[in-house]
Amino acid sequence: MLRRPLLLSLVLLLAGCSLMQRLRESMPTRAPTFGSEEVAQPGKTAKPVDPVANVKLLRAPADWGELAREAALRMSQRASQVKELGSRTVYVNEPALPTPFARALRQFLQSDLTQMGLSVAQRKEKGEVWLDAEVQSVRLSSGLQIVVTTAISDGNRFLFRETDVYMVNQSDVRLYDESMLPPPPQPPAPPTPTKTMSVTGG
Repeated sequence: MLRRPLLLSLVLLLAGCSLMQRLRESMPTRAPTFGSEEVAQPGKTAKPVDPVANVKLLRAPADWGELAREAALRMSQRASQVKELGSRTVYVNEPALPTPFARALRQFLQSDLTQMGLSVAQRKEKGEVWLDAEVQSVRLSSGLQIVVTTAISDGNRFLFRETDVYMVNQSDVRLYDESMLPPPPQPPAPPTPTKTMSVTGG
């Protein structure tokens, strides 16, 4: 009498295990997250996700002029839309971190903005708007990445601001990495005070 319930229980247990296995195989795999490894599909090997696959490679100095020209074009288009920007003189500030790339970028921007019809000042004066081209370097396992931000402001608010990201060749790192800049010159030492003695004859 006990064999039939026991046999029925065993059949139900095997059927349940088979159903669970089919459910696990039919569940979709989780999408990979940025910067992590791709989840392996059945029968496939996981591949690492490249976080800089879509970042443009900046060749030195072949692409510097093109980068500045594209930025100047966007500024010129913005100036045609914003009267306060189009009617005022632009002064391109000296880079805070004067790497070879940052210095060259300033010169390219001065030339390109002038060619596009904007008034560009040689010296900083009152009433102008200021253009800052800030360059920040970020070291990654895949190499050096730079973040370039171009911004025009009147001292209180931004009239134009854009940020772009580029990868650079390992052999060109010294042209972008501010940590490789020589230390600033030391200020001159203060003059040594001297005493003057008067000598009178007897």
